Amino acid sequence: MLGVRVSAFNENGLGEPDQDANSALTELDKGLRSGKVGEQCEAIVRFPKLFEKYPFPILINASLLKLSDVFRMGNNFLRLCVLRVCQQSEKHLDKISNVDEFVRRIYSVIHSNDPIARAVTLRIFGAVAAIIPERQQIHHSIRSSLDSHDSVEVEAAIYAAIQFAAQSKTFAISMCNKVSDMIQGQSTPANMKLQLIPILQYMHHDTNTASMVRSLCIDLLPSYPAQDFVLVTLNTLTQLAAATLVDIPRQVNLLLSYLKNDPRWEVKLKALEHLYELAKPGAHLWPLGAIDDIVDFVKGTKQTRILTQALGVIQVLVESPRMCHEHRVAGSKLKELCSNHCYSPQPFQENLETDGADDVIAALETLILLLTFSNEKHPSHLKVALKCAVRLCEAKQEYCEVFVELLGTRLDSIDSEFTIVICEALGAIGGLKPETLLPLVDTVLSLLTAHAQLPDTTPLQTRTKTMLCTLIFQTLSGYKWNESTYNSIIMVVDNNNLWANYCIARAAVRYGHHKIAHYIFEGLTEQVSSEHFHFWLVCLKEMSGAESQLYSEESSTLVNRLDMAVIHYNKAIAALKAASTPSHNLTFQTEYMKIRTEFLQCLLQLIYTCNILCIVPPPAIAATIVQNTRDEYQRHGYITNQLRKCVKEIKNCGDLHWKLYQTAFDADPATLENMQILQQMCVLLEQCVESICVGGAKVRDEPIEFGSKNIRLESQQLVKACETALKVAQRLAEDGSGSTITHKQVEIIKAIVEILTNASLPIPRYFFQVLQCTSVKLAISPQPRVLGEFISVQAGSQLAVKVEGVIQHGMKPGLFRRISEVIITVTSQLQNNAKNKEVLDPKLLEQVSVLTQTVTPHKDFFTAQFLLAFPRGGQYLLAVEASVVDEHSNTWKTGPRSSLTVKVPEEAKLAPISVPGMANNANVILMAEDSLFIRPHQKKIRLSLIFSSS
Repeated sequence: MLGVRVSAFNENGLGEPDQDANSALTELDKGLRSGKVGEQCEAIVRFPKLFEKYPFPILINASLLKLSDVFRMGNNFLRLCVLRVCQQSEKHLDKISNVDEFVRRIYSVIHSNDPIARAVTLRIFGAVAAIIPERQQIHHSIRSSLDSHDSVEVEAAIYAAIQFAAQSKTFAISMCNKVSDMIQGQSTPANMKLQLIPILQYMHHDTNTASMVRSLCIDLLPSYPAQDFVLVTLNTLTQLAAATLVDIPRQVNLLLSYLKNDPRWEVKLKALEHLYELAKPGAHLWPLGAIDDIVDFVKGTKQTRILTQALGVIQVLVESPRMCHEHRVAGSKLKELCSNHCYSPQPFQENLETDGADDVIAALETLILLLTFSNEKHPSHLKVALKCAVRLCEAKQEYCEVFVELLGTRLDSIDSEFTIVICEALGAIGGLKPETLLPLVDTVLSLLTAHAQLPDTTPLQTRTKTMLCTLIFQTLSGYKWNESTYNSIIMVVDNNNLWANYCIARAAVRYGHHKIAHYIFEGLTEQVSSEHFHFWLVCLKEMSGAESQLYSEESSTLVNRLDMAVIHYNKAIAALKAASTPSHNLTFQTEYMKIRTEFLQCLLQLIYTCNILCIVPPPAIAATIVQNTRDEYQRHGYITNQLRKCVKEIKNCGDLHWKLYQTAFDADPATLENMQILQQMCVLLEQCVESICVGGAKVRDEPIEFGSKNIRLESQQLVKACETALKVAQRLAEDGSGSTITHKQVEIIKAIVEILTNASLPIPRYFFQVLQCTSVKLAISPQPRVLGEFISVQAGSQLAVKVEGVIQHGMKPGLFRRISEVIITVTSQLQNNAKNKEVLDPKLLEQVSVLTQTVTPHKDFFTAQFLLAFPRGGQYLLAVEASVVDEHSNTWKTGPRSSLTVKVPEEAKLAPISVPGMANNANVILMAEDSLFIRPHQKKIRLSLIFSSS
């Protein structure tokens, strides 16, 4: 039997969903108190994951205090592990509340006789320098350790000095003379001087110190000509000049001298890197002729790496208006350089003006042809060149035909690796102007047929087939398929692997080709091993089947098509519920399909309502109803109320689209555009129906605005349907007959419904793929001792609620938008207790207390505090909800939402008591002056006699 080591705590890295922060900390605390060093080390190294999962101050403070105890009492290996935790948890260090206690426990080791222990202590102080920058005793310890005879301790002191100099102005200035003496001293080893020089880059807080440090570094360059010394010194001088700005001209001249005169290529590369760094903050400060020196150097070199970095420096410099003004003349060296290197296999993007665009396009076409005809394959170079072509097409769409014609000639004559790159470029251009791809349909179909007939396909060929199918879907978006095209796609699918077929079907529904997607999904439903995947594919099959029914030519009437689509969508929603798991709840997908189903049901109900005009005559008392309600539309009877009901349902559907839009913080722009168009579709239909059944309502005259000038290819069919429906709806205004519902108006409404039904729905990317993942986690205190119980609050007192939260990101944080602020909303509402015989006044139940606070996250952590008052006894429901605000001040209702129950005891009601000797018709009420509870030593009780006559 194999031996398996059993850990004292979870191997899942604290990733259990049901494990809270306290349980995780308790589990690790057991490991820290273990007698085995191995278990202690294993517990220590798990703390960074704990901080990432639960980055709340109370937990981080308690954890680091425990680790500081381990550091104080443990051996050097445990201390080294604690050091690694502090270095990996840098962004959480400012959440330590007991900084003094933490420093006291760590600082006690600095007096150890072991130089290794002192060295680790200095390094841990350097790691936490951001929270203790002005601790004088630590500054003194670093200076003392620099004079140590142990090299390990000195190196640790240098590391700590660098960290504290970056944080503390006082420390940087006080260490200037000490570091200068050590660098100039003969007793300091050369390797130690290399470590000391970087400290000087932080000596920029006053003019005299910065000038002295620069003079020292300039003197070091000829004294220590070794490559390592030159590189470190130049880096220090560059950082110093970037901070002070006044030394940028002198530093540029120094770097240019090393670029031209130093024969070592590493020094030349570093000089170019430093010039690039100085070009960003101070291009306007560069001395005259500096850019000409770089151009002269580039002309004399044949090294590709040197050329690329030099062009990068020039690219940053020409973004400055001053540089552009100086080199605007036709014979400038800069323009000559750009002309000579426009065919380079290392292209880069420039902010080119319209002038000379034809020359750029000609050069780019030549470069693409050279790269595709060359025997040496450079797919990365071709990809960069094609990216430049796509950017030109984005700037001016009239260039699309030029590049599509060029790439189309190379599509069928190169190998698969280049085919994928060219297909990606064609897809990007087709997304801008899809009609330009129509001449390539026959070429793409012939390639598909050739690839489909191959007996064995490689992964590269499979990916090529997927890309070619996507090109077909893009090109034929909005067009009717012929039989040969459909058969070509079917042939590819029948000779393809399952994952590639899923990708093809996903691309098909993205561009609205639901018939072919339905065929593919139907063949995949029984080809998966997981039950959840099976139901997910069943959902996609039913969804694509529903959409293909809407514009199917087989169904006879519009009502039949809508009815079948609704049935398919209901099956899809049921399958989606079965496909959901706790880790993948598929909330967006469910809501998106529910709203789509609701919209189709609204269309179906509207058709039924329009038919009422012919089959349900107005009642005999219609004139009386009109006279009583003063509503002329009631003259038509039943159809008026049904049309108004349809208006409410369509408006509700549009509101649901807006609510879903507000929750989709991580959605890509195309998905948001899709939901916005669907909402506008609901608004348009609502206005059309309202204009014929509500007095004073009218259809909009202006064109529909969707928030972006260039509508993406996926949404163009929906936009065309909205624009066509709007043109048809204008006839309603022309046919306005006062307060009369005419047969012509009803037919126009039916025509609008037909147009909106025939619009192919593109399923957005966010339905299948989440590229950005952002979540907010809340911790609310106080919490009840037992889960599900209530929190008790004394009558007349207030409850302090503290809300702490953390923002968690996926693999690509901030890909589409970032969180700049978080809005915390606490709602308090009195509940009607069913056990209590007394039923509260409905007006009291309607009173809701709402408190809102906007906080700015700091390193993905935020906190807010509220003070809640309860005006009367009873049971209250507290709801805490978080919303986020992005960098453009847009509010997103992402949640989460948590609730607490607070119970406030009712005020005691004292029954009247009888006092001997008083009349029977007198009532006496005993009232305590301050409290209902009287202490034993209080003998005097205040009495209030309240007499009431019978």
